[in-house]
Amino acid sequence: MKRWLIIGIVPLIMASIILLFIQRFFQAEPFNEAEAIQYIETIYNGQVKETEKRGNDYRMVFVRDRAIYTVLLDAASGQVRELRLKEAERKLLLSEKQIKQLMESTYGEVEKIKLNQTIYTVQVENKDTQKELTIDAYTGKVLTEKDMQPVKQPEGGGMLSEQQAITIALQQLNGEVDSVDYEEAEDGGYYLVEIETKDEEAVFQIHAISGQVMSVTWDKDH
Repeated sequence: MKRWLIIGIVPLIMASIILLFIQRFFQAEPFNEAEAIQYIETIYNGQVKETEKRGNDYRMVFVRDRAIYTVLLDAASGQVRELRLKEAERKLLLSEKQIKQLMESTYGEVEKIKLNQTIYTVQVENKDTQKELTIDAYTGKVLTEKDMQPVKQPEGGGMLSEQQAITIALQQLNGEVDSVDYEEAEDGGYYLVEIETKDEEAVFQIHAISGQVMSVTWDKDH
């Protein structure tokens, strides 16, 4: 009985030894580059941007959730030997031109654009309506919308006084008047009113007859 038991156990022991031998010395083929990329993109749910073979390892750079990582992958075993956060991916702000195009397609003529960190403040005008908008500088999404008081035009005919021109300019930007100049022109001339606040400075060109704001020049270096 014991003899038959030994005879039955020996094949099992031999099979185990053979299996260990196979696992130790006959591993699967190492990853090629395409397989390594697919493996990293799958386990980290990212997108590989760079790949470099270093001996038996692949060094890869991949992006996930606006962050950039470097990873060192053992091509033979599939083991991740190193994973590091390289840097946070920098999101690009929309340009003033892009914001202007977005707002003009919806709200009308853009009179003013100013960027404060990640928020644009935009003044738009459509016929007699003026609005002030705040815009997410990354997405272009309108965050707030506020109606502004329309520009009050002078009553009656004749030429605007200097004080009337100042009043119209202050309706656009409430600050301190630095200077007022009058320039003659064939269509009735215009005033140039310079106004400054703590954060902004602008020159308003105001038609001397109609009181219309012809243009606004913002000092970007202020």
